[in-house]
Amino acid sequence: MIIDSRIASETGEYDILIVGAGPAGIAMANELDGTGLRVALLESGGEEFDGDTQELYDGDVTGLEEEFDLTASRLRFLGGTSNHWGGRCVPLDPIDFARAPFSGLTGWPISREELLRYYPRANTYCGVGEFEYEPDAATGMTAEDFLMPADSSVEAAIVRQSSVNFGETYRDALRASDNVHLWLWANLTGLGFSSDGTVEGVQIQTLDGQVLEFRAPNVVLACGAIENARILMLANRANATTYGDAGGLLGAGYMDHPAGGAAFLHPTQTLVHNPHWDKDLASTDGVPLWLLWRLRDEVLDREGLANGQFYLLPFRESTHAERDREAKRGMVALRQIAKWAVGHGKYDFSLSDSYCEFILNTDAMAATTITGGWGEAPVQKVLLKYEAEQQPTRDNRVTLGERPDRFGQALPVLHWAPGEFDRDSLLRTTTLIGAACGRADIGRVELEPNFEKPYFGTTTSWHQIGTTRMSEAASDGVTDPDGRVHGTTNLYMAGGSVMPTSGRANPTLTIVALTLRLTDHLKAKMET
Repeated sequence: MIIDSRIASETGEYDILIVGAGPAGIAMANELDGTGLRVALLESGGEEFDGDTQELYDGDVTGLEEEFDLTASRLRFLGGTSNHWGGRCVPLDPIDFARAPFSGLTGWPISREELLRYYPRANTYCGVGEFEYEPDAATGMTAEDFLMPADSSVEAAIVRQSSVNFGETYRDALRASDNVHLWLWANLTGLGFSSDGTVEGVQIQTLDGQVLEFRAPNVVLACGAIENARILMLANRANATTYGDAGGLLGAGYMDHPAGGAAFLHPTQTLVHNPHWDKDLASTDGVPLWLLWRLRDEVLDREGLANGQFYLLPFRESTHAERDREAKRGMVALRQIAKWAVGHGKYDFSLSDSYCEFILNTDAMAATTITGGWGEAPVQKVLLKYEAEQQPTRDNRVTLGERPDRFGQALPVLHWAPGEFDRDSLLRTTTLIGAACGRADIGRVELEPNFEKPYFGTTTSWHQIGTTRMSEAASDGVTDPDGRVHGTTNLYMAGGSVMPTSGRANPTLTIVALTLRLTDHLKAKMET
């Protein structure tokens, strides 16, 4: 059922209250559909984009502020950021769970095996087919198709491509549900705590002034890494509490995947087509794929390097267009000569002119034939575009600023700036990949010349991770391994905010898997 909060007069009682209808909130609501539990899913926006609502995502950025816009990077209507996400899905790697961050903060308190129970279902929600992420999942691939042959340092990795918009895909199911109520235009403006850390009430306001109160024995914040931290900070301020902040880590440990150009590969052989950049690569179950490079886990562990992945982007010869025209002129002349040779009637060309045209353009014809035909320029160089793991630190964090939103609540301030370890790890990783290219006689790797400046020319991937990191001890994080905020009895965090490390993986698949795990925990809790 879908309800317009602007015209509702009462809310009723619920068993589970979910705040935020992005991938995490929608996946949880869908899992609870038909269970008999009364579920409220609160969404700040409507079913379509609304400018006034979007302004509530305003905020300030320090550090690499020119690369980040809090309003543009998040969307505040049904489906959340899945309304403009890139759709790339890949699970976290074993090494992401096997070691703690190099920054001194704690790592994952749960195992990868625990998440493997939920990744296949997350794959289904994201619309990316089977949970198969080995390179042989690509259809029609042979060993000769891989640009990098079997190497002890570098491996090919695949990323599955989703086209799912969570709002559009699951809207009809939400509308048809009897026990899940989707409340639109509902902006959370307050959490009320009892003395034992129980959320007793949740206040929402609409932009036109309607105020409603919700109650539920379980409250889940699924609003993204920045907003989850901000909401809890605001609640602590309003209630004079410090829930989730025993170690001063509420809002800290913010991570993204810094992205940019690490190096150029200058190929030894002429390249035109390759699965690493051809757009028709697909899995055996028909899902579009990306084929990447990464260092093997054992190399990352031995070298003490952060995780990362590299897309291969071809730059084709700029002179190809003229050569293409020359080759076509040569082929026209060759056909004219053939026509003359077989005596096909009258012809309106000069044989001597055609012969000269053919001779002048023979080299262009040969080059075009060798490189695979007209319209396919050979690759001059290949950009190694990185998406790198960023270490969680206390410095990269969300805090409350001085500017208020239209409800009078402090807007967030995000400090985000990759550090020297992140830069040096990327440099060493790229160097090792270059050495592997040399061993395989693939080509020469030319490193980005500005590595003396941390992340020269970097951009954000808009992957917002951390800020309410999960941990065993309250002093090491914000939530426990189940996502419950330390010090509270019934407040939970869902989404990328609970991830203590980011790995190399685009986060949405893991966000959904973690949410499914939390949903099972809440179901079991309600049964008891």
